[in-house]
Order: sequence, then C-alpha cells, then structure tokens
Amino acid sequence: MKRSEMWHSIKHTFGFKRLFWRIFLTFWLASLVVMTATGYVLVSKYTSDEYNQRYFNGVISQAERIVWRYEQDLANGNVPKGKIKDWINDNVRHRSDLIAMEISDNTGRTIYHYRMSKVPKRDRTVKLVYGLSTLPYRVETRLPEAPRIYKQVLYRFQSLQFVFIFIASAIVSALLSWGIVRPINYLGAFSRRYANQQEVATPPKAIMARGDELGDLAADISFMVNKTHQAATNQQQLLHDVSHELRAPLARLQASAAIIEQHTPDSRHVKQIHNDCVRMDALIQQILDYSKLEKGNPTPEICDINALCERIADDMAVLYPGIPLSLECAPHIAITGFEEALHQALENIIGNACKYSSKGKLVEVSTTKQHNAIVITVRDHGPGVDSDEIEKLLQPFYRAGNQMHTSGFGLGLSIAKKAIEKHSGKLLMTSPADGGLSVQIVLPINQ
Repeated sequence: MKRSEMWHSIKHTFGFKRLFWRIFLTFWLASLVVMTATGYVLVSKYTSDEYNQRYFNGVISQAERIVWRYEQDLANGNVPKGKIKDWINDNVRHRSDLIAMEISDNTGRTIYHYRMSKVPKRDRTVKLVYGLSTLPYRVETRLPEAPRIYKQVLYRFQSLQFVFIFIASAIVSALLSWGIVRPINYLGAFSRRYANQQEVATPPKAIMARGDELGDLAADISFMVNKTHQAATNQQQLLHDVSHELRAPLARLQASAAIIEQHTPDSRHVKQIHNDCVRMDALIQQILDYSKLEKGNPTPEICDINALCERIADDMAVLYPGIPLSLECAPHIAITGFEEALHQALENIIGNACKYSSKGKLVEVSTTKQHNAIVITVRDHGPGVDSDEIEKLLQPFYRAGNQMHTSGFGLGLSIAKKAIEKHSGKLLMTSPADGGLSVQIVLPINQ
C-alpha cells in the first residue's frame, strides 16, 4: 500500500478529518509549542546563571583548600615540590573533579597549576582568595564553558512534572474541542431529525443562551426550521383544500355524464368523460392520502404485518386475476405503528408490482425478521427500472420515461416512502440482474 493511501486509510479509520481532531490537535500542539519555548527560555537563563555560579564556587573552594594546605606546609618549613599535588590527588574522588587553575602568592610565585598551559589568554579569568595568613593569592582559571542547554531542557522535559503538563494540556484541549464540536453536532442532528421526521422542536436552552456565534447559529437554525415548517404546512393545507374542493364538482360532472349516457349510451365522448373523471378521482385520492400522512398523528397500535400482506394479496387477486402472487411469511411478524399508513404503503408497492407485471409473471412477497427489524420484500419480474432513475421515483409526481410508470401519477411510491419513514423505516429498491424490480421495506421493531 502506498504511503498516501495508508495515510488516507488512517484518517478515514480514526476520523482525523473531523473538526474535533483538527481543533484538538491545533490547540494541543500550540500549547506544547508555547510551553516548550517558555521552558527553553527559562531553563536557559536559570541553567546559565546557576552553572556559572556553581563553577566559580568550585574554583574558590578548591583554591582555598590548596592555599590552606600550602600555608600549613609553609608553617612547618617543609614545602617539597609536588607535595601539594599528591595531597590533592589523595583527597579527591575523581580526577575529573579537579578544576584547571594556576595559583600564585603575593610574590608571583606559582604554588599550584593544573592544565592551564593550553588555555588561551582570552579564555582565562582571575579570582583572589585569602589564606589563614590573610595574604592574597591570585587564582587564574578558565572561563566557564557554556552549559549544555539542550541536554538540560531534554532532561527537564523527561521529568514527571512535564509529563503531567502534557497530560493536562491534552485534557484541556480535548475539553475545549468538545465544547465547540458538541453544539455543532447537536445542531446537525437537530436538522436531520427535522428533515426525516418533520418534527419541530427547539434547540436546548443551554445552546440558545450561550451568547456566542454558536448560540446565534442555533437561533438562526431554529428560526429557519420554524419558517420552513410553516411554509410546508401551508402548502400541504392548500393542496388538501384544493383537492377536497375538486371532489364536489367532479362528482357533479360524473353525475351529469351518467345522465347523458342514459340518452346516448354508445357515445365515445361520454365514455372519455367517465374515464377522465375516474382518473381525476384517483389522483385527488392520492393527493389527499399524501397530505393525510403529512398532517395525521394517529395513536400507534400493534400491527400484524402478515395479516396486512394476506389482506392485500386477496385484494390483488381480485384486481389482477392474471398475475400469480406468492406470499411467504415468517411467524410472528408484528410491530407497533400505524396500520392504515402501512396498509397504504404495502398496497401501493404490491399493487405496482402486479400492475406492471406481464400476465402470468409471478410476484413474490415475503416477510422476515432480521436482528431488530422486519423486512418485507416485494419482487416482480416486470420490465424493471433503470438504476439511475430508482431514487427519482420516490419524488412526488416524478414519472420516468420507463414503460413501468407511464400510466401512474407518480405519487404511489412517495406515499409509501412517507408512510415507512413515519415508522423510522427505510424503503430500498434495486434492479436484479435477471430483470424486474425488488423493493425492500425495513421497519425497526423498537422505534
């Protein structure tokens, strides 16, 4: 796997493209950079001053001991050459503890020197120490070397305190990210719930009362949802009222056509009026059914899905006597829902399968239980639907150029989809390879 593909897979698996991770990593890295820079400056200054002071204290301490020993030997009248060095070697743990220096008395006589011959003049400095005799001694030593700052910083960063700081900064960054992302996620869920269930609710007061940009966004979304819902309600009410008002003149038109038909029974114009009236009546009924699903809020009840399918199969046998229909039901298939809406959805789907199947072609209906859902499958062997038009068929009044939908109004599947969504279910349509159309209704048992 290429490196780019691997990185893309990691981002997809762990969701690193999500806003939470972006905010979290940004704040966390920024806080680490600030802490690192601050720590470096403080440690650099502290370590430099501390190191210099410790170095000169060591020089003075070592020089004073040498001078003390020298004056002790001088008082005894015995200052053999090399005796001081022997004494020093006997009193230090490691030779690395010895500091390079050269000590001279007030006459300029060198009483001690150690590794100063190769030190340049520019790298030397002079200190004065006093012996017990109060005489001054000149101590020449090298300037302290610059401390190893980076090692010191790394050493301090490995300490337990910095581990706690890393963890604390990660927790604070995560809480900050969560505080920003959580209301955004809620508003996204709020919008999706309205789009799927058409239920108008108000975002929590905690988000509305934030007083920041997220609070303003929540208020704007709530305002938009209320306005959209009001406009949709008005549109549905208008559609319902117009459809309802058309019923009366249509009935009068049918009655008039019937009277004329009594005098001229063979008139093809009267038959055409009858057919158009029947078609208009069916359209108006579908519009009213669609509007009813949008507006209605009946009480849920136990719905026996198998009984519904058997009842519809009996009706289809009467309406389409030339279409054989097989029904295979798993035992105890029932949910709590709205029986009339489910009946309407199943009737439209099974009716479509029978309507557009050729004479003698089998329509198969089955019910099964899968995990926590009930699956109803309707399979026909008709002309089928082009795969690129399947989703469009669920839109109201959409009729594809396919032969299957030339005689309908384009509302049957929309009504079925609306009824199924009322039960938090899904309507899935596929075109099998051997032709026809397969429609699956998935209804959750625990809604």
